Amino acid sequence: MRIEIIIFIIAAFVIANIYTDGKYMKLLMSWKKYYQMAGVLFIALMLYILIKRNPLRAREIVSTTNDYIKYLPIDRNTSSFISPILDFTSKQNFGENNGYVNDYNYPVIPMPNYQSNAESKIMNSGKKSTKRSVSETKKKFVAARQNWTCGDCKKQLPAWFEVDHTIRLERGGSNHVDNLVALCRDCHGKKTAIENL
Repeated sequence: MRIEIIIFIIAAFVIANIYTDGKYMKLLMSWKKYYQMAGVLFIALMLYILIKRNPLRAREIVSTTNDYIKYLPIDRNTSSFISPILDFTSKQNFGENNGYVNDYNYPVIPMPNYQSNAESKIMNSGKKSTKRSVSETKKKFVAARQNWTCGDCKKQLPAWFEVDHTIRLERGGSNHVDNLVALCRDCHGKKTAIENL
């Protein structure tokens, strides 16, 4: 459905509700218990599907939820009602992994070990380039990988540090981060002078 139609329907409902002094909202709120029952049923169904499809992930999610509830600002009645359920479900073995049952209670859901989009762009850029230009972002990335120390004299890099190609571009080098080293101006000048002799 197009977004314009949805906006039009919502606006028409709000206008009709205002015109009838809140009659339609009162009618909707009179069915509140049915909405809550449908919500609980939906959550239970989603948990069931999650447990059936990916038991190890379900176990991690339940144990992490239990750990979060311990630290969230919830009133005692709600916490005392929810915690036993989550404690029980976190101790259940939803599945086995090649005969090995995972008995650890992880406090945080482990994230996949993927590089961020920006980091992967920096790592993969410059492989085919023969231009001398290296972006400021890439320069800072190279310096940060070296803990902001000069690649030659090992002193702390000044704000005006430079980036040098380990293998020169004219000798087949690239602008890839593995071929770059951050140097202070003195070390970069010395290295360039020696290479040009």
